[in-house]
Amino acid sequence: MLGNDDDEILFADDDELIFADDDATDNTKNIDTNTFSQQNLSQHSNHISFDRNASHWKVLLVDDEEEIHAVTRFALGDYKYKGRTLKFFNAYNGNQAIEILKENTDIAVIFLDVVMETNDAGLKVVERIRQEIQNPFVRIIMRTGQPGQAPEEDIILKYDINDYKNKTELTDKKLFTTVTTSLRSYNDIMEIEHYRQNLEKIVDERTSEILKQKKELEVKNKDITDSINYASRIQTAMLPDTDKITQNLPENFILFKPKDIVSGDFYWFSVRENKIIIAAVDCTGHGVPGAFMSMVGDAILNQIVNIERILSPELILQRLHIKVRQALKQETGTTKDGMDISLCVIDLPNKILEFAGAKNSLVYIQNNELQELRADRCSIGGEQYENERIFTKSTLAIDTPTWIYLFSDGFPDQFGGTSEKRKKFLTKNLKNLFFEHS
Repeated sequence: MLGNDDDEILFADDDELIFADDDATDNTKNIDTNTFSQQNLSQHSNHISFDRNASHWKVLLVDDEEEIHAVTRFALGDYKYKGRTLKFFNAYNGNQAIEILKENTDIAVIFLDVVMETNDAGLKVVERIRQEIQNPFVRIIMRTGQPGQAPEEDIILKYDINDYKNKTELTDKKLFTTVTTSLRSYNDIMEIEHYRQNLEKIVDERTSEILKQKKELEVKNKDITDSINYASRIQTAMLPDTDKITQNLPENFILFKPKDIVSGDFYWFSVRENKIIIAAVDCTGHGVPGAFMSMVGDAILNQIVNIERILSPELILQRLHIKVRQALKQETGTTKDGMDISLCVIDLPNKILEFAGAKNSLVYIQNNELQELRADRCSIGGEQYENERIFTKSTLAIDTPTWIYLFSDGFPDQFGGTSEKRKKFLTKNLKNLFFEHS
């Protein structure tokens, strides 16, 4: 791995020659200098080693003339770059060069002869380095003693090499310059690659951590959703039996569609002493907090009406307000939760309807006219500035056909359903809807 201080790097002595199998064959084609894109580099670079603390730069000399090897080693014998000396590897044909490169993936620079066992042997080595070995990092300097055999323009354009020199050009100074620029380029590339791989490792670790957290969240979300679904069944069981409502009010409808799985709105129904008590209640919040409040409201209404036998609507609301504040300890605490409610008591034998409301009014249609019994502008529970909260009772004779509507703010507060989709439906439009379908 790149930058691993525990990597073991093996070096040959200056005079040691490393040979490879001469029987290898090559059927590759010319490659363009842009063949190795960044994607290729990222995909194949993990097998390339680079020891940032090594004492040598590895240089491969590929030429079929021993004299060229000797002259190059001699000219660069005392060379140092960034405190490192050069370590030479020697190959005398293309197959030897490829085998050395396979065994030493951290070779920095190659001096490569064009004409060896064949006129294009060096060019085939370039193809194999970039394609077969998948090494985009090593800097390749082509050398030729026969410039006309491989024209510079063609070689530079068609092959992924970094420099092209006539052997007669490579004096001591030229060799120094060529090696220095090549090593500088190689070092910069490998530093970038080192940071890229480290970044890739960090990204992989973070991705793994995120995936782990995602799975944990999915499990927790499923547990919470299952729990809320179960709570929804409990809340549904708490609601009045619709058959019982229909027995007492044959012409009725209930539209109950919670925003979330459980609801902060609920409807309530009871029959006591030949009187029908029915209410639509809107608790603070929605979802789980609202559902908790709905349980509190349902329990207290049952206590007031069915046990304490309070049947006057304004007194029911007054008692409900006191008990909600007691249940939520609002005399000493800071919670402001409560509920809005419209509640009516229907005396069918005497054809009288009594109503009281906390912020939520009652709408009725009688004699083909839509009318409203307005609620008081204070809620049940929450802060209380007055000494005693008093609610108003309204009375309505229902001796003629009358359609009565109790509702929360859920329907009026819906966006859409009007000519302007970004606006709320509004209570005005809901009243018109009641009248159209009455």
